[in-house]
Amino acid sequence: EGYDKGHLCASEDRVYSKSANKQTFYYSNISPQIGSFNQKYWAALEKQVQTWGRSTINGTYDKLYVVKGGTIDKENQIWTYIGGDKSKPVPKYYFMALLCKKGETYKAIGFWLDQSTTAKPALSECAKAIDELEELTGLDFFHNLPDNLENAVESKYAISAWTGL
Repeated sequence: EGYDKGHLCASEDRVYSKSANKQTFYYSNISPQIGSFNQKYWAALEKQVQTWGRSTINGTYDKLYVVKGGTIDKENQIWTYIGGDKSKPVPKYYFMALLCKKGETYKAIGFWLDQSTTAKPALSECAKAIDELEELTGLDFFHNLPDNLENAVESKYAISAWTGL
């Protein structure tokens, strides 16, 4: 149908073991993505997130939590259907929600990417506060944080706090 089998959890994120890497190729981890979106735009954000994740090794961050997905719950967030089959929706948008911890300090940022347009803005222009991403997706990210911390960290973001954007 002209779509890549886009990974939600990137193969590169699971190179620490053969078994873990194999699991990234399960269909439960695959989502239809246009090639130019998957291979360039989504891949660029994944590469940046991998850089941040690997910075835990040198102590930049202690932990980085990542949530990724595509939108198919709301009709206006479905781009099209594979072969016109209503049981095979193609997400219009993909998202990432990131939460970083360093000591007792947390920061978070969300990304909302539209695969249906050919014009792709800079990744920094796709950044959102987690609260806004929650509104768009209907999901409650990082709900296990104490409410006061969750409210503070999810309500804002600063591009300048995320090197590489």
